[in-house]
Amino acid sequence: MLEKFVEEYGDEAFHFAYSLCGDVEQSKELVQEAFYRLIKTWDSYDQSQRLDNWYLAILRNLYFDNRKRFEKRVVCSIDVPPELGEDADAASYADVIADSRDMDMLERIERERSSQIVREAIDGLRENYKAILTLCDIQGLGYEEIAVVLDAPLNTVRSRLFRAREALRDALREKFSAVGEEHEVQ
Repeated sequence: MLEKFVEEYGDEAFHFAYSLCGDVEQSKELVQEAFYRLIKTWDSYDQSQRLDNWYLAILRNLYFDNRKRFEKRVVCSIDVPPELGEDADAASYADVIADSRDMDMLERIERERSSQIVREAIDGLRENYKAILTLCDIQGLGYEEIAVVLDAPLNTVRSRLFRAREALRDALREKFSAVGEEHEVQ
């Protein structure tokens, strides 16, 4: 049963971990460590509870326990001037990448930028908001399942999800209006 769970639940576990930390390698490490802890503590598993909820609770707790170790992220802005190579005189990486004949590339960059803005908005939320949005809106868990994973009363889940969605909406408005102002200045 446990081996089958590990095989079948790996992708969902990875997506949840990635939504928490935003890094592929760190997500893999979190998933692996959470599966290790699941196996290690198997004797304490209450079989009347859903295994996936118990596992997600382990994964979430592991993330919070190790959060400081996973906070460092490497970012490269396309608005920074290139430092080396034949394009050293270009104003920015965006100038090097962009080709007026290739609108598909520009559209793809814009979509990626929008995705980045959404990711930044989510990353800027409080940790409990990120977790509940991921569980509900990305993982598709119901309120009762989320209550088990978060070890919180059902009404707390509902109110926290409402506040998390409001916070995300406000953060997105702020980020997208800032992007609009940048485009107006240029």
